[in-house]
Amino acid sequence: MINKAIFWNIISVRTQKAFERLVDLHKTHQYSYIALLEPFQSPSELEMYRRKLGLPNARTNSSVKIWVFWEDVWVKTGSTDTCQQITMQYQLRGTEDKFTVIIVYARCSALERLELWKDLENIAEHTKDPWLVGGDFNTITGESEKLGGLPVTHQETADFVSCASACSLNELKFVGSSYTWWNGRIENDCIFKRLDRVFGNNEFLQVLPNSEVHHLIRQGSDHTPLHVICNASQEHVVKSFRFLNF
Repeated sequence: MINKAIFWNIISVRTQKAFERLVDLHKTHQYSYIALLEPFQSPSELEMYRRKLGLPNARTNSSVKIWVFWEDVWVKTGSTDTCQQITMQYQLRGTEDKFTVIIVYARCSALERLELWKDLENIAEHTKDPWLVGGDFNTITGESEKLGGLPVTHQETADFVSCASACSLNELKFVGSSYTWWNGRIENDCIFKRLDRVFGNNEFLQVLPNSEVHHLIRQGSDHTPLHVICNASQEHVVKSFRFLNF
């Protein structure tokens, strides 16, 4: 299925340091899947960046806020998208193995994010295949995922936590900083949050139980790149929202 992937809110692929870093990371890790959020480019530029990355396939969502690139070993069997997500169904070439990848770029407004949560709940209801969902959710699950700024309220986290629980999503364990976004300010105005993450459903973790996410150092963007390693070699303790008390 998936070997290595990277999900990153890159904040413009034209930012030289960011794209150069992405190319270097890809040379080192040979990603089979790359998802970029907020590329801030016309859809006509997608093909040029696909060639630069050396991956044979590319697709964008309707709002052009999400770009995805993938290897030929993944045969796309279907796709749907909205302004906040793109859902891609794949089959591993030469096998019967099917799986789904959902890339999220959530709106800043809690009201607008309700549409995204409904989309994810609908997918969970209608698919039994393994699926992975990751990206920038633009919200957090509790006060431990924010440093600085105003106190976290139950109201601003409840919808996200409820959606993850309803979808039986399990958060992949992570390595690195607890925060994936910085507001770019210092001292008393400095705020850190964990806006970016990756989940798998139960079926995904049955197949790849030792999958994990590495939070890389921020460079060229105010978001951390999520380096995803999918591994079935060892027993993995699942952190499921269904068993957490927020």
